[in-house]
Amino acid sequence: MQLYRLLNYLTGVLLLVGFPAYSQFNRPVYDTTVTPGIRYKAELGGLASTASRTPFWLRANQFGTVPLESPSALVTLGATALWGDARQNRRPYIKAGVEAVGNLNRASRFILPEAYAAIRLGHAELYAGRRKEINGITDTLLSSGSYAWSGNAVPITQVRLGTKDYAPLHFTQGIIAFNAFISHGWISNTDSMKNVYLHAKSLFVRIGKPTWKVRFYGGMNHFVQWGGYSKYLGNKVSNNGHLPSDWEAYKRAFWPSKIDEQNTKGFTEFDTSNRSGNHLGSVDIALELNLNRENLLFYIQRPWDDMSGVVFGNLPDGIYGVRWKNNRKIEGFGLLQITAEYFTSMDQSGDKYPKGNDDYFNNVQYLNGWTNEKRSIGTPFFTRWMDASYKWQNIRGPFNHFSTFNNNKIQLFHLGLLGKISSLTTFQTKLSYSKNYGRPYSKDPIKGGANQFSGIASISTQTKILTNTEWVLSVSLDRGQWLPNSLGAMLTMRKLINPRL
Repeated sequence: MQLYRLLNYLTGVLLLVGFPAYSQFNRPVYDTTVTPGIRYKAELGGLASTASRTPFWLRANQFGTVPLESPSALVTLGATALWGDARQNRRPYIKAGVEAVGNLNRASRFILPEAYAAIRLGHAELYAGRRKEINGITDTLLSSGSYAWSGNAVPITQVRLGTKDYAPLHFTQGIIAFNAFISHGWISNTDSMKNVYLHAKSLFVRIGKPTWKVRFYGGMNHFVQWGGYSKYLGNKVSNNGHLPSDWEAYKRAFWPSKIDEQNTKGFTEFDTSNRSGNHLGSVDIALELNLNRENLLFYIQRPWDDMSGVVFGNLPDGIYGVRWKNNRKIEGFGLLQITAEYFTSMDQSGDKYPKGNDDYFNNVQYLNGWTNEKRSIGTPFFTRWMDASYKWQNIRGPFNHFSTFNNNKIQLFHLGLLGKISSLTTFQTKLSYSKNYGRPYSKDPIKGGANQFSGIASISTQTKILTNTEWVLSVSLDRGQWLPNSLGAMLTMRKLINPRL
């Protein structure tokens, strides 16, 4: 309890300044160009598979742009613009971006994964709109997916204040640096839930200067779904379908304190016995070793869904990862990076109520769970009922409750490889083996777990004939008991145009 109060206090004080914690390792998922100008992007792709489902690794962690249905064609148009000099930290500059994706198939749709404007000054940034982001300490390139915010769903529209990188504390001579953010967002409406808000904040600390060979990282993510309306909610968990959305509800979202039973105006019976809003996140720690010929990163993401997780009552649940990165110059064929992860969510704070059976990403009030536009905001290995093979789609959890996520109790072994074939050609592989047990306290537990293998191999090359043009061919396989068996391929052509302002 004292640890939880201390973390909340530090978060509340430091976020008044405002700092954001994007994933810190490998290339960022947002554009980092520092030269002024407008850059355009056009992509044309097509995918097909042996089943009507797109294989897992062709669609996972793609910001909701690759459809579940196969075959499909994809058309992408995008642009980013920078006004000002990003290398002058004492002068503000403005950045904006937009990306539109069209899925052409039996259920064609239009997706807008990016549409934002940002103003930056030094380490600080304020932006409004949608932007591709991954939150938490992880390897953004080859990971199975950051636990709470992986880049699997279409980005949420937000107003966000924070830093775009680590901001050093000058009185420590740069030995200690902070990276954090605070934001308010609007989760997309669905048939089940409307007008749901997002509250998000994050605080991370780095110990060690950027030039040091050893650096330590640690911090906490806090995400909340709050407010909203659903005609399917009963009066025990809502007020005629409405969930608290006033200033008092926002304060409970920012600081998840227990509601005073003498002052329950606007709150439901469910809110007073639990917390107002759907709270979740992760506590992350990492060690980075930057050696002469290689870089090593060891990281742990520990999930939390309530107080029991914050005080480590759900051990050993979490993602345990290591990334090796080659710092040597490679002329021809060679490995550039290896990432290995183990992920378990089998404990979920035990099987006792009220602090057990956490049922990660599901919530009695928020019927779609931790999703945006029907995709998991967090790890894609917590699968939705419609992703699973038909025999598993009706799995129920605590109190015989049916939810969007019918599989959040898993064990996962994951391996990612990145290599170079020539100066113009690279390859990438992700191999994932999981045992899937459904949900905690399930009426029909999956004894022994349903085995599943999902893998992908991609090759990317640039041609000398068409400058700034990249071709990517990916082949992906799902084989096992949990997902429908499928073998699929996707071919994409990407063209970049960089005229000056």
